[in-house]
Amino acid sequence: MKTTLHGLMVLCLCILISCQKSDDDASTTDNLNSTMPVSSGTWYVTLFSEDATVETSRFYNYQFAFQPNGTITAVKGSTEIKGSWKKLNDSGKTKMVLTFPNVSPFDELNEDWEILLQNQDIIQLKHVSGGNGGTDLLTFGRLPVASPGNDVTISAPVGSWKVSSYVDKDRDRTSYYSGFGFVFNTNGTISVTTNSGTVTGNWSSIIDSGKNKMIFQFPVTAKLDELNDDWEVISQTANKLELRNVSGGNGGISTLVFIK
Repeated sequence: MKTTLHGLMVLCLCILISCQKSDDDASTTDNLNSTMPVSSGTWYVTLFSEDATVETSRFYNYQFAFQPNGTITAVKGSTEIKGSWKKLNDSGKTKMVLTFPNVSPFDELNEDWEILLQNQDIIQLKHVSGGNGGTDLLTFGRLPVASPGNDVTISAPVGSWKVSSYVDKDRDRTSYYSGFGFVFNTNGTISVTTNSGTVTGNWSSIIDSGKNKMIFQFPVTAKLDELNDDWEVISQTANKLELRNVSGGNGGISTLVFIK
């Protein structure tokens, strides 16, 4: 009798553990305020791209506020749009789910966005369509974009800068440049103080198909050659420079952010 009772107890314990594991493996949702600094202050859309087409201007000057209770507001002048947000853990990926009324252009944001990077100054999100596999990008920053279109004026960034974000086709490689200092010189050179010395490269600005771009050329050292490309200028202010590159081969998208 005791042996039978002991066996039943072991069986019940195994079932309990199995159920608990199943619950842990399932997708869970909760507000992001416990893990992301989005519940205070004002945020702006500094990049919105649908299938490599930049449409950031559709959210020009809207001020977004994430509330701890899961609501989100977008305000511009007398216009206020209210929606909701939450965190979703799905197949090992942390996602932000945004839900707005069916009001253009906010209904375009109604997706589950994979979180690529988040800190106090930037939230970078990505959504891959389940239909055609198209990739959308959404970035929130603390400062509004410089203008409602692509007519961003490129000037030599003044002072010393650091890389606050470098995402190379979905791979966060910001740590490559941890502790580096970048100085853009008006003669077209760029001096980089690395952990092992100073590296000199070149930078220039061009207009390509109506888009303002910055071109970087570095020697193959300290992984700086990873930045050798033409970068579209998404936003430039006195304290922040946001850049974007779309690969001509596979259409992969990389983003690069400098801050003072």
